[in-house]
Amino acid sequence: MKEIIAKLVETTNYQRFYELSEPIYKGRRFGSDVDIIRELEECKERMDPEYKRIIRTNGCHIICVSDAFTHIERLVFVGEKFTSGYGSIGIHIDGSHTIRMHGGDERYVYPDEVYLRHLGIINGVKINIEK
Repeated sequence: MKEIIAKLVETTNYQRFYELSEPIYKGRRFGSDVDIIRELEECKERMDPEYKRIIRTNGCHIICVSDAFTHIERLVFVGEKFTSGYGSIGIHIDGSHTIRMHGGDERYVYPDEVYLRHLGIINGVKINIEK
C-alpha cells in the first residue's frame, strides 16, 4: 500500500494543518464520497479573481483539522497556504457535525490521527504523521 506522510506545519488555538507528501482526491461527508478536485474547481470559480491563482485544483495537499469554538465538534477541511499563512478553504472532507444547541457531542470527536487514517482508507493509501 502506498504511503503518504502528513507533516504538522501549523497549529492555532482551534486548527491543525498537515501538509501531505502527495495529494489525496476523496473525502467523506454525511456518509457520501466527496470528489475533492471537483469541489476545488467549483470553489475556485466562486473566488475573487485575485485569489484564484492561489488555489490548487489537483487534489488536497493540506489537511485542516478544525475544532469548533462554540461547541464540541471536530471537522476536517481542505487547507491551503496563503501569503498570510495557512487557512481552510471550507471544503468539508471528514468529521461529524454535532448539535450546537446541545453543546456538541464528544463521542464523535477523535484525535487527528483517526481522521488522517480514515482519509487514507478512503483514498487507498496509508497516511502516517511525521514524528
